[in-house]
Amino acid sequence: MFLHTDTVISVTEDTSKFPFLPALFRNFMNIFDLFAVIVVPLVWGGNLAVIKTAVMEFPPIFLIALRFFCVAMLLIWWFPVPRKQLPLIALLGCSFGAVHFGGLFFGLRGVDVSLVSILTMAGVPLSVVFARLLLKERFRRQQVIGMLIAFVGVLITFGEPSLGASPLHLSVVIVAVVAWGYGNIIIKWIGPINAMALNAWMGLFAAIPLFLISLLVESPRPDMLFHISLRGWLCFLFLVFVTTITAYGLWYYLVNKYEVSRIVPFTLLVPIAGVVAGVLLMDETLSWPKLLGGLITLLGIAIIQLRWRRFKVSDV
Repeated sequence: MFLHTDTVISVTEDTSKFPFLPALFRNFMNIFDLFAVIVVPLVWGGNLAVIKTAVMEFPPIFLIALRFFCVAMLLIWWFPVPRKQLPLIALLGCSFGAVHFGGLFFGLRGVDVSLVSILTMAGVPLSVVFARLLLKERFRRQQVIGMLIAFVGVLITFGEPSLGASPLHLSVVIVAVVAWGYGNIIIKWIGPINAMALNAWMGLFAAIPLFLISLLVESPRPDMLFHISLRGWLCFLFLVFVTTITAYGLWYYLVNKYEVSRIVPFTLLVPIAGVVAGVLLMDETLSWPKLLGGLITLLGIAIIQLRWRRFKVSDV
């Protein structure tokens, strides 16, 4: 059974069940949350290589539309329509689903994986800024310092990105990153909801505009599906079942339960997982700058997470 909570709780060190772990991990209430907040960014890191492989065979916008449509058709029958939250879920489907994912898939057609990985990290400070402006969440000076250190690690990890990226695709990726940061705030506005129900109905609202955009821009033909290789279909299945249903279902659950500024910094693990995926799946060389950058990134995350201000449930 998927965990669900009807109360948003901000956790402090005093509620930790993991006194034997570094302070980085002691902000989470149970072992499930601790496991999820680490695994989800690792899945996302590997996901960039999977997307890059898939969009070489599928039209990118049609691919993400088909992904959301399949997720919706698999899940909506099991969850009733959340009528009170439906307008915000529709907004989430358009911003987080259509703009972020559509932009990311489209952008990977003309931008290197390393550059996309670096740009997606801009979603971390954007989410914290949106949380400060729209949710009035507080953050400490050490969070800013930690993020700067982590960004240095990200830049070292990937080295100098390729400057031969298509300006159009690069611009779309930047818009997608902004949509990701704003999408995290919409999830908080939606409030307590079953994560799988959110995945299901957001997928439906995202698929509709994406199919329309694909029809106008890409003009996909039904017979093209017969020319997709086995590798392409395996990538598609990974995107549906692992990345969308599992990873994003867990992410929605975490964002709804904890402060945005508390969990978003863990997405800085994404470039580390991306490097490993590049080595294992794309035969890239694991250099010393990538290893050093990974360690510096983790140090930045640790600085961000240490010594949080005390919160009470009543404050929320």
